[in-house]
Amino acid sequence: MKENRNFKYFETTADIGIEIQTENMTDAYINAALATLNIITDIEKIKPKITKKIHIESEDEYGLLYDWITELLILLDSENFIVSKYNIKISKYENTIVIDGQILGDIYDRNIYNYKTEVKAITYHQMKITNEDNIYNIQFIVDL
Repeated sequence: MKENRNFKYFETTADIGIEIQTENMTDAYINAALATLNIITDIEKIKPKITKKIHIESEDEYGLLYDWITELLILLDSENFIVSKYNIKISKYENTIVIDGQILGDIYDRNIYNYKTEVKAITYHQMKITNEDNIYNIQFIVDL
C-alpha cells in the first residue's frame, strides 16, 4: 500500500518569553499571571467585578507555575473570564505546593476591552525558577 504524505514541517517563532524578579514567591506568580494576560489585553483596564475561588496543587514550583497559567488561560477560553486582581497564598507541604485564594476579574468582551493577541499555552521550554538572596526569578515562554 502506497502512503500519500502531503505534509511538511516549517520553522515558527510564535512565542514570547517572560521574565519576573520579585521579593517573594506569591508576587512572582501574580506577576507571571499579569504578564501573561497583559499579552492578550491591557490588563489594567479589566474591572474586578467577579470573584472566583482558586485552588491549585502541584508537585513542585515548576508544575505549579505551569498549572497556574494554564488554569487562567482555561478560564478565559471556557468562561471568557479574565483576571486582573489576585488575593492568593502559596503554601508548601511535604509533597505538594498549593495556590489558594481568590481571583477577581470580568467577562472578557472585545467591545469593552481591547484585544492584542492570543496566548495559547505556557510551555516548560526554558522555564527557570530560582530564589537567590530572597529574590525570586522566574522565566518562561508562552505560545502565541
